[in-house]
Amino acid sequence: MARSNKVLVAVVLALVAFCATQLLEAFVGAPSLRASGSTALRARGGGEYDISDADIQNFYTEITSGSGGDSPKGTVVSELIVKFFHGEFTAQGFKRYSGQWKGPPPGNVGKKDIAIAMQGLKTQMANPMFVTKAGVGYGVDETQKVVNDGKGWVWLAAEMSPGGLAVELFQSVPYGKRALLVAKQSNVDELFSKVNWDVAVANIEKTFGGPQIKQR
Repeated sequence: MARSNKVLVAVVLALVAFCATQLLEAFVGAPSLRASGSTALRARGGGEYDISDADIQNFYTEITSGSGGDSPKGTVVSELIVKFFHGEFTAQGFKRYSGQWKGPPPGNVGKKDIAIAMQGLKTQMANPMFVTKAGVGYGVDETQKVVNDGKGWVWLAAEMSPGGLAVELFQSVPYGKRALLVAKQSNVDELFSKVNWDVAVANIEKTFGGPQIKQR
């Protein structure tokens, strides 16, 4: 009888030791399992907004599906182009035109004003004086962004600022921005000879390479 009790006690102690070992392993291993799970989720989330070369080409094909010419009067895009490209680009920054708009009626932005601003846009897209860093991916740290991603494109993209919608030029994919136009750096004229301004205006409502966010 005593021998049976000793065997039973030994079995119970062995089971207790085994359970304790399993519990300890689960406790110690849990953080690494959680970490690897989080990494996988981040990896999947980061790839959700990737922009491929084919995506860029499709964007270009769509934006060059029109008849070209200057941006039509009275659109958001023409107002942005006039606001940010009618003026003087200097080493100290852009000096916005402060004179009277030609109209008609005088004092209002008209086709002549848009034509001047369009020339400024074309000149800057061909050889930009000021370029905003972007590229790499959506939501990356500022230190990871680049001025030029080497793909040969130049972008005009909008983003909400304290003063309302603002546009900037990029030589890398403008992730999370409102990409309005894109041109081949080596042939900007091709864009403006075929630009579809209806598509450009519609692009104001679309976030490129990022979650859709209403910005105005």
